[in-house]
Amino acid sequence: MNTASFLLLLLGMAAVTYITRRAFLRLPSHLFSNRLHSGLTFIPLGIFAGLIFPSLFLDDRHFVWQPLFLLASAACLLLMVLTRNVFVSFGVSLALVVLVSIGIIPFPS
Repeated sequence: MNTASFLLLLLGMAAVTYITRRAFLRLPSHLFSNRLHSGLTFIPLGIFAGLIFPSLFLDDRHFVWQPLFLLASAACLLLMVLTRNVFVSFGVSLALVVLVSIGIIPFPS
């Protein structure tokens, strides 16, 4: 496949994806049942879990135990519940991982 064909294919896929998602967002909310609407609210949580869980439990397609990352994730979730601020939660948990990684905060391995 040459470069022009590849770019045309890429633009076509982007256009189809954009149009279908945009059309779905433009639908009036009264067309959604309560069950569908409540189910759609869990999509961001599912995406977040799909992005985070593999980095917590997998390394090179093998299960690994990483207590530092689990502790940082628990701290992040707790701070999200308490502060309702995503940036503070991520910032504090990331700072915890960095400080332990460089040895400022001792952590048993």
